Amino acid sequence: MKLTEFDINRCRNSLVNQGITSPSLNEIGFEFLRELRNAMLAQSDWMAVSDRTMTQAQIDYRQALRDLPATADPQLDDQGNLTNVTWPTYE
Repeated sequence: MKLTEFDINRCRNSLVNQGITSPSLNEIGFEFLRELRNAMLAQSDWMAVSDRTMTQAQIDYRQALRDLPATADPQLDDQGNLTNVTWPTYE
């Protein structure tokens, strides 16, 4: 996945606001990973509403998303591509 200059600047600004004065490309990649992961969790919130029983596949998918920052080593290559991330899938 390729980050745009806007994505890179937005993530850099977010990290600076968190107190990281000169974020590295890897820190920016991690911030972008967290943003994407959070969006994917939000998109799957319908699976976990209280009047619904989740399937094991749904439980596993959401857990894999929550575990993602700890199970990935996101990096940005010279072209701004986010690499070293295996995104969980739900079928």
